Amino acid sequence: MKNFKDFNSLSILEEGSRLLFGVEDVLIKNIETGNFLKEIISTSYGPEGMNKLITLDSGKSIITNNSLDIIKNLDLIHPISKLILYFCFSQEINIGDSTGFIIIFVSELLKQAFDLLKDGFHISEIIGGFSEAGEVSLKIIETLTIVKLTDFFNLRIMSSLISLIVGRSIQGLENFLAPQIAYACTKTLSSSKKKISINDIRVVKVLGGSFEQIKTINGTVVLRDTEGRIKKKKKANLVIFLGIFDIVCPETKNSILFQSAEEIMNYESNKNITIENMVEELHNLGVNVIVASGFSDLSLFFLEKYNMMILKIQSKFDLRRIALTSNAIVLSKLKKPTIEEIGKCDFISVRSFGSQKITIFQQENSGCKIFTIIARASSTKILDYIEKLVYRSTSVFKTIVKDNRFLAGSGAWEIELCRRLKSFSLTQYFGFKQLIIQKFADAFESLPKTLLENSDYDVFKILSALHVTHSLGNESQGIDLQNSSTINAKESGIWDSLPCKYWGIRNSLDAALTILSIDQILMAKRNNSES
Repeated sequence: MKNFKDFNSLSILEEGSRLLFGVEDVLIKNIETGNFLKEIISTSYGPEGMNKLITLDSGKSIITNNSLDIIKNLDLIHPISKLILYFCFSQEINIGDSTGFIIIFVSELLKQAFDLLKDGFHISEIIGGFSEAGEVSLKIIETLTIVKLTDFFNLRIMSSLISLIVGRSIQGLENFLAPQIAYACTKTLSSSKKKISINDIRVVKVLGGSFEQIKTINGTVVLRDTEGRIKKKKKANLVIFLGIFDIVCPETKNSILFQSAEEIMNYESNKNITIENMVEELHNLGVNVIVASGFSDLSLFFLEKYNMMILKIQSKFDLRRIALTSNAIVLSKLKKPTIEEIGKCDFISVRSFGSQKITIFQQENSGCKIFTIIARASSTKILDYIEKLVYRSTSVFKTIVKDNRFLAGSGAWEIELCRRLKSFSLTQYFGFKQLIIQKFADAFESLPKTLLENSDYDVFKILSALHVTHSLGNESQGIDLQNSSTINAKESGIWDSLPCKYWGIRNSLDAALTILSIDQILMAKRNNSES
């Protein structure tokens, strides 16, 4: 008999509402939901992970092996799956990596809790033991640091680390994209404050071409052509106007009565003289580039007369990027600018990429911290994927700058943490709590186990070899996915960022404890629009 009650007869809840409670209908179903997500994500985990093809309601399809992209594009209904997705979003926004780690580790923790439930443990005992084990694990993982990175401006090291984030989902992409991202990140980084802003690095997507044509510009790029015949300016002095470059007209309706043809000619002549004087004043100040949201035909004529480059931009985001690149101030109304309001740019030019023309604002000095990566690919899906990779890589780089500690990768730190946590439980605990903490430690083995399963290797043989080598003191020994053996991850340069894994464990622990603490689910009646 199911643990299900219909409260309609009591007239407490609206008709159609239900209340689920008990171990069978709530806790076990929640654990099964976590295992379902793990089955989807586990085959895409690690360097040998496979891609997923997802077809959306709009008819578009996505090919990716990123865990968050896979989960968020599924039509998830169960509240527990949405709860896990929430923790993945938090990890992605704050850290930029290890979302797949959270899904697999949460699922394994729920599985270990289910085994303890079958052995007769109460759920409160499991929650208390997992909470203590999690705190001990976070202390142990900080002692497993093998490398502290100090040279953040080394392009070779940064490029190798970012190439691990880019991955191999698209053949050959990491060889061209990772160096460009590393160059932009290292140049944007402030040498004194060790701070980086993700907004300083932007991706401009240009359809066509190949990965070899991906390049990084010290400045900003606008996806449009100039308005006039002038396509190139060196040592440019530019002024940015938020509105239209023309004489301001009143918004109210008005009418002008002309009594003769001479009055019409005088009116037009005065307007022409006003605009020409305005352009001449800018020319005398040394301004040779005008950026505004619009231009009248008359203003275009006089700007061309004085050999000024004209660029029409209606996007406030692009105007802000140009202002940051040139150190200019965006003027809200048409007026004579001061010296401080005039921006400077070393080189402005228009380039053609097939049928697409772009305007490049490029700085040659090292003082500009604005960078733009021009992405080239044969399809819009790959361009969108490159943009996500750049955002994710810069987020991880920002995390590394804040905390420069690294762990031995390739499954080495998971095995060592599992071994140390079990040893700690044997010396510090006894009874049922000792068994609960050991079950928590067993959950870490699921991560290297998933790596081996995706590589189609003998899981039992290699995991046993890793436990033997770690018991002998080789704490950096990990999985060699190329030769189906073990390898020294520290000497081979296979590292994992400690803050990524630290917050991955913390978010996974919070998610698992939240799910285990739920004993009832109240399902309200769905609206007609939702159904």
